Amino acid sequence: MTGLVETIWLFVRGEESVRVIRAATPEGRARLLVYGPGNTQVTHEFQDAITCTHRESELERELVNDGFTLEQFTDRRSGLERRVAPRGTTDRRRDGN
Repeated sequence: MTGLVETIWLFVRGEESVRVIRAATPEGRARLLVYGPGNTQVTHEFQDAITCTHRESELERELVNDGFTLEQFTDRRSGLERRVAPRGTTDRRRDGN
């Protein structure tokens, strides 16, 4: 899926785990995929990333209140380069002066 952005959280409580994935589609919609605990799988679809982010925040609070802790956070970006014009220099820390 071109332009897909994924953010992944892994919450753990003892031997249990919950993986939460927030993914944006090229069409501008957003999905929240929840795996766990156990074999539970739920997919929520949203009109936009903001609504999805709000639900993800609520879910995070629910998990923490239920005794889960954040074990891992991953922000993966894939897809086409979003830059329209190339940088003027290969060293992006410098402004060219």
